[in-house]
Parts: sequence; C-alpha cells; structure tokens
Amino acid sequence: MRGGIREKKGYLLEKSSFKILFFGYLKGDVQQTASQKSLVSSQFSDGPIPSPSARSSTSSWCEEPVQSNMDISTGHMILSYMEDHLKNKNRLEKEWEALCAYQAEPNATTVAQQEENTQKNRSRTVVPYDHSRICLKGENSHDNSDYINASPIMDHDPRNPAYIATQGPLPATVADFWQMVWENGCVVIVMLTPLAENGVKQCYHYWPDEGSNLYHIYEVNLVSEHIWCEDFLVRSFYLKNLQTNETRTVTQFHFLSWNDQRVPTSTRSLLDFRRKVNKCYRGRSCPVVVHCSDGAGRSGTYILIDMVLNKMAKGAKEIDIAATLEHLRDQRPGMVQTKEQFEFALTAVAEEVNAILKALPQ
Repeated sequence: MRGGIREKKGYLLEKSSFKILFFGYLKGDVQQTASQKSLVSSQFSDGPIPSPSARSSTSSWCEEPVQSNMDISTGHMILSYMEDHLKNKNRLEKEWEALCAYQAEPNATTVAQQEENTQKNRSRTVVPYDHSRICLKGENSHDNSDYINASPIMDHDPRNPAYIATQGPLPATVADFWQMVWENGCVVIVMLTPLAENGVKQCYHYWPDEGSNLYHIYEVNLVSEHIWCEDFLVRSFYLKNLQTNETRTVTQFHFLSWNDQRVPTSTRSLLDFRRKVNKCYRGRSCPVVVHCSDGAGRSGTYILIDMVLNKMAKGAKEIDIAATLEHLRDQRPGMVQTKEQFEFALTAVAEEVNAILKALPQ
C-alpha cells in the first residue's frame, strides 16, 4: 500500500508570541509502506507481541518515511524556536495558566445535564455544549433521543466539521455511537485509549472480535485486524444500515499505549500513527471520529497536533498553538487536560519538523 501526501508551507517566526508565520512554499512527500498480509505472524521489527485475536494479521512495521524539500535554514530556525519555547519552563507555565483561565462563551450544557442524558455521560465535566453538539435523528434512535456525548470540531469551515470528539462508548450508548458514525458519513475512527487501565474501564468494547454484532439497526462486521507495531493496530469494519440496506467500510485506528491523564513515552509512534490515519483519510470530506475515554484529554491533544500540522501543510499564514487550543475549547470543554499534554503537543509539532529536516539532503 503506497501513497503520498503533498504539503505546502514556508515560515517566518515572530518571537514576541508563540506564533509561526508562513510565507514560502514547501512540498513534502510522506510515503506509506506496509505489507497487507492475511496470514497470522508474530514477527515484528521491534520483537514479537501476541496477536489480540485469531482474526488478526500482522506486518513488519516500517515507520512512515518523511521526504521534503524545505529550506534547511528555515527548518532549523523553526525547530530552534520550538525547542526554546519548550525549554523555557516559566514561559510554558504562564501560557498554561492563561489557558486554564480561559472561559468559552457560550458554554451552556443544559441538554447534557438533563436527567435522561446524564447516564449517557462518562464524566460530569466533559459534556457537549448546547451550541456545539452532535444531534442524532431521534426517529432512528433506539430510545428516540437525539443526545450523544459528542462535539463537532471545526477547523476553518463552520459548515463541515473536521473531527467529531466524543467519549468512549458506554454499554448503553454503543448503538448511539454507530448511529452517529453512520449519520455523519464517517469512515475513519481514531481510538486513543485501551479498553481498561489498571482495572478501570475506559471504553466499552463496541465492535465484534469476530463475525458481526447488531447494535439497534446497525450491523458491524469485523473484516480485518492488522497489527502495525506494539503501539497501534488497524481494524476494518463493514457497517450496514439494516433499515436501508446501505453499507459502508469504516476503518478504526487504535493507539494502544497512551494512558489516561498522561502522555505517550515518545512522539515517534504517535506521529507515525497520525501519518497513517491521514493517508487513509486523504481526499475525504467527512469528519474523523476521535475518542479516548472522556473525549477531551487525549482526544484534544491528538486533534490539536493534527490541526496545527494540517494548517502548516495547507500553507497557513499564521499558526498560534495556544489560540488553536482555545478554539478547540470553544467547541468542547476540557480539550487537552494537563500541562504535560500541552507540552507533548508542542514537542510533537517540533518533532515533525525535525523529521522533515532529517529527511532532507544535507
């Protein structure tokens, strides 16, 4: 499976605030390579790991290579600026304090707090705003309700959300989850949590391990489960609406090594994971479903990284990462929950620039 992603960007730095301004042109080519094997194997580039199910397939994991013709001096200037920001802990602390003091307006959550809906929320604090929530079609819902704990996340186009940030499904909300996927035309799901951590359930197992499961009027068939490396795997589902007999293929990218309230041990695997997600998603206009347990901490961090890097790839004239996070919090409360997660997002952006630099002819 091979493909490329073309990126355009150039840079000019403004030292007075955490901004990256863009002026030039960059063409990057991200090549994805992986063997799609149908046979079960336990051989990995980083050593053997057990197959999670009999239907799993595996491959020798090869990190997504990055190629670019970005100007070397410009790239080093960006990287130096990012690293300086990360090393200046006092500056980072003040920026995080300002972000914590930020209040979204409007911020009413009356629908989410209604008695019939509170049982559908994993968290009391992470619930969708009234003005920014995904509404299901009540006539197609198993309980005639339009509520789901999910928020549309807009980037630049207010008519077309780039993401849907949502909590991990509960046993009582699995049918709602698949209804949301269906009604919003979603074909990619990004899952950022294990099903349980230290005996605490983080997300209900909302897909079949083999064969098919029926969730209200939505039949979900597991087509394949492909292990890329010890950090993430990819599942393919065949989703069928039994009311209309229409079908759709949905791909779930499951990142396994990101614990709640923490950050991954390194940016490398998450950045490669992101490249694979975007390779699958390229050219589509539907929102990407992103969820962890509550749909805010890990989900917000991933969306922040992806949104900033996508803006860069599209040749945006100005990037302000703190302002981008405020933009996310305008649409869903609690996005990026800890200073460590915010710092990880900054590090990931710097590492992606570094990866481009390393791919350049020196």
